[in-house]
Amino acid sequence: MIEKINIFYTTISGNSESKKMAKKILLVKGIMCVNIIKNVESFYKEDNNIVSSVEDIMIIKTLLKKEKVEEILKNHHPYTIPFITQIKTGETNKDYLEWSKKNV
Repeated sequence: MIEKINIFYTTISGNSESKKMAKKILLVKGIMCVNIIKNVESFYKEDNNIVSSVEDIMIIKTLLKKEKVEEILKNHHPYTIPFITQIKTGETNKDYLEWSKKNV
């Protein structure tokens, strides 16, 4: 029985890339949902400069473990070095877990 859903967070260039990647990774068994938060302004340091860009945030809900999700995202991500992190969660509500079992 599914007891825990893993959630991962990544950012991607803020154009149609996020939709393309979401559709690709949803074909992988074990990934049941991808949320996209559009038009997030990111600021970061690169080569001693402060850079900004508009990105989308992708939140991935899955039964897969971190190593597998990293492998999938690296294979489909347009960035050379994508940011990928797992968000630690508590218990997921029973109804969503049941829905997940039917849709992975």
